[in-house]
Amino acid sequence: MDATRKAIVAVALADYQALQNKYVLHLHDLKEEFQEEYTRRRRAVVTAVLQSRPQVILKSGTEWEVMLDMDDHTFARHFRIRRSRFEQLLRLLQEGGLHSKHSHGLPTLPVPKKALMFLWYMANQNSYGEISDKFNVSQSAAHTAILQVLTIMSGIGPHFVSWPVTRGCLLLPSSIPLASMESLGQ
Repeated sequence: MDATRKAIVAVALADYQALQNKYVLHLHDLKEEFQEEYTRRRRAVVTAVLQSRPQVILKSGTEWEVMLDMDDHTFARHFRIRRSRFEQLLRLLQEGGLHSKHSHGLPTLPVPKKALMFLWYMANQNSYGEISDKFNVSQSAAHTAILQVLTIMSGIGPHFVSWPVTRGCLLLPSSIPLASMESLGQ
């Protein structure tokens, strides 16, 4: 090869290497931009997920106000009382002296919450610990609220709770046929 061609090839190789170096730098910059974009998007997703969580943290279950919005069938299934009777019970409890009392700087428990806690306790036979989890109160607050409602209920119970009549209780056992030991296979 003559000197001119060698010079042209040398210049072409130098340009090619410079172009390759620019390409490598460009790829490096793209990689950094991609990583920055990926990190930014990841942070945005994590932030969105964390912000979408409700700020009120319950130990378990739902917020108690949601219980008041249950349809009638669901309300009756959980609390063993119709909603219309619950409204009557609330009125009677308030007339009987149940109120939201502020003590020791703690937030007050509304009368409907106290009544719902009492009904849940009676209908489901949960412990105070389980009720405190469900209604997001301390065990002592659950105990105090249920005891307050129970005290008032003991006074208004005969007007609100319907018990079987004596005659019906006497008729029921006599209407059930007794099985002999032979028919039971013993």
